[in-house]
This record gives sequence, structure tokens and C-alpha cells, in this order.
Amino acid sequence: MGEMWQNGTALYYISQVREFNRPILDYMVNHYVGLTIVFTYLSIIIKIAFPFAVINKRLKPFVVSAMILFHIGIAIGMGLLTFSLIMIVMELLLFTDQEYKKLYHFIKISFRKISITIRRKTRRLGYVSFQHKQILVFYDGWCPVCTNIKDYLYKLDYFRMLRLVSFRNSSLVQAYKLDVDELQRRMHSFSRNDPSKIHRGIDSIAQICTRIPYLWWAVPFIIIFKKMGIGGYLYEYIASKRKVIPVGNCDDLCELHH
Repeated sequence: MGEMWQNGTALYYISQVREFNRPILDYMVNHYVGLTIVFTYLSIIIKIAFPFAVINKRLKPFVVSAMILFHIGIAIGMGLLTFSLIMIVMELLLFTDQEYKKLYHFIKISFRKISITIRRKTRRLGYVSFQHKQILVFYDGWCPVCTNIKDYLYKLDYFRMLRLVSFRNSSLVQAYKLDVDELQRRMHSFSRNDPSKIHRGIDSIAQICTRIPYLWWAVPFIIIFKKMGIGGYLYEYIASKRKVIPVGNCDDLCELHH
């Protein structure tokens, strides 16, 4: 209720105190006088309205958020970090467990909707813009691990750079004249524009990783392992240990194949 707060000059005089002056506050006061006055009056309004607004469930999220921003401003502008953190923690205690659960579900659903929207738009854009970079990948549809990896890659493939096809039930194997026995041993991939250049095994993994931004980090390791001569060996070892379940082709005496 001091006179400096009432006439909108409190933040200015605070900036003149050497112990509480930080460059960002000094810059705002000297270059944005009008904004300084607005922030001063907003501080008064929030403080006065806080005890009453916090009772209202609809207004509480907004008034608590405003108070948190207020104390973040104190931490940045005045350097009172410990004080600001204590006040923010106390303000967060005003929410109940049920309200935090609702907030969590709201954020989760919102993030999912945004993710789906971005995925659809980027896939549509990618299909048009990067169609010439798309590769056709043949995986083993009888391998549960391979199928799970395929589903995971599909979620990460925002730009539709991959077309994943099981060689077990695809007519494309005959169309491209591929060796089924070789497909059982190694994953195959090639550009749809140039089917003559086929990548197998670890090279196919590298082709997939280069087309998914989330997997770019793995490309240098794949190249290094390949240069060292152990990349192909590791792939062959893992591929030979995978389990294969003949879906739709199994009788009572069918065994699990490796």
C-alpha cells in the first residue's frame, strides 16, 4: 500500500537498489517505462485478488500461475532465487492431488492430439516432398520382435520415408525377384526409384536410421561398427537368434523355429 506502488514507480526504485538490481531489470526500467508501470500495477492487482480468486476453482489456476510468474520475475530481476523458489513451492501446494491428476491427463491428451496432428501433417508433407527418398523395407512378419520394431518405426516415421512390408505374405517378393531364403537371413531395403541397388542386413539398418531424425544419433555408430568389421557380425548374430512363429501355417505338431 506504499505510495511508490500506488503511483507505479515501485519497480523503478527497486532497480536503483544496488543489492537487488540485475541487468535485465535495469534494462527494462530504462527502456520500457510504460511496461514498468503496468507490471507495478499488475503486481498490486494480483496480490489483492489472490486470497479471493484462489477460492474459485476456475480462477485458481490463472491466479496461481500469475503468482508463479511474479516470483520468477523476482528471481530473474532481483536475484532473490531462494525466496522465489520457496514462494513458488508454497503456491503449488494450493492445488489438490485430484487437480494435479486432472492436469496430468489434460497435458497427456493435449500432447497426444498435437503429436497426431503434427504426424499427419508432416507425413502428408513428407509423402509429397520426400517421395523420391522413400525406401521399401522387407521384414519378417513371422518374427514378433521384428513386427514390434516395425510398429515402432512407423510411429517415428513422420515423413513417410519408409514402406515396411512383410516378405512372408507379399507379392512384391516375386515382383522384385528377391530370394526368399536370403530374406529370411537378412532384412532387405532399396529405393523404390532404384530397385537394382539392394541394401542388406546392417546396411539396411543404416538406410532406415538416416531417414528417421530420431535415429540419426545411431548412424555414426553403425558406420564405425561396419568399418571395424563387427557391424555385420552383430547383425547376423542377432538375426539368427530371433524367434519365428509361422502365423497361419502351424498345425498341432508345429514347433518354434529359430
